[in-house]
Formats: sequence, structure tokens, C-alpha cells
Amino acid sequence: METNRVERIGCFRCRLYDRIGRRCTVGKVNPRTKLDTYEVVQVLGARALCSFNLYRDQIVSAVAPDRNGKRR
Repeated sequence: METNRVERIGCFRCRLYDRIGRRCTVGKVNPRTKLDTYEVVQVLGARALCSFNLYRDQIVSAVAPDRNGKRR
């Protein structure tokens, strides 16, 4: 049975991860949980999130203002 589930790409599997320095080379963070992702967006902003984060699009669309400046 095939599913359309998106997998979380761990930092160790990412090509942008520096294994020796144990950090992202472009300075992104990839929280494991939805709550942690939400807190990162509140503190650091959406630009700090890794593009491979499972909850990124969902939380950014809920937190970001629309074209009129109102939250969705």
C-alpha cells in the first residue's frame, strides 16, 4: 500500500550539514516536533527553519500575515 507521507530528512543525511562541526553550514535549524518548530518560528523567525522540516509550511502559513497584513 502506497502512502503520500513526507519523510523528515535528518540533519546527518543532509548535504548541507557539517558532520565535523556538528551544525548546519547555512545556519538553519530542524526541530523534531511541531511544538518546537512553532517556538523556533516565534523566537528566531521562519527564515531560521530548515526547508526539510515537516511542519515548516504548515506553521509558516498559520503564523505569517497575508497580503492585507492580517493573520490567517
